[in-house]
Amino acid sequence: MTQSQTAWPARYYEEFDAEKRRWMLEEAIAIGEGDAAENELRRRLWDARYVRPRKNAPLADRYVALWLGLDRWRKLGLAPRQVRAAEKELRETAALLLPEATRTDPGRTLLHCELVHAVRLYLKTCTESSYGTTLMGLMRMKNEQLIEKAAAETAEVTVLVPRWAGVEEAFAPLAPAAREAFTLVFPDGGEALERAFARCAQGK
Repeated sequence: MTQSQTAWPARYYEEFDAEKRRWMLEEAIAIGEGDAAENELRRRLWDARYVRPRKNAPLADRYVALWLGLDRWRKLGLAPRQVRAAEKELRETAALLLPEATRTDPGRTLLHCELVHAVRLYLKTCTESSYGTTLMGLMRMKNEQLIEKAAAETAEVTVLVPRWAGVEEAFAPLAPAAREAFTLVFPDGGEALERAFARCAQGK
């Protein structure tokens, strides 16, 4: 089935180009395709997610940036002296990008779909970039190694970092979305993901 034949809103979540997504959404709104209230929420989420940092610059994806911000604290080592700064930064980010209006249905469901889309986009880039290499980018990882690395990052970013920074409630929507996105990108990675989440649950 081609994209043009795919039912709304499934095709919206299969498109990764931000500008095309906006065009598709505006078209759906204009012709009355789908639920009008849900489409308006999608537009609000689009506006929250994408921003143009300066005139003529490409759109920046703030949901992917949210993930990278969490990952930055993970890579810094989750030191006790950093907790206060991390909590302040992450609470401000969550308030901006994970608004209270999306904590009840249908907003909760639509936020979940948008977060799955964003994490899926990020993980897809990991399969196509130097993320999956060793020896300073000279050798490609085996698929099993790549899956283990991505699974560890997924669990640590969504569980360890929010728990360490004391922002678990604010980031609660992220972990289930990340789990779903991971299985879409790595359909054979379910066991690795469960092991990674189990380690995080034990504080490892």
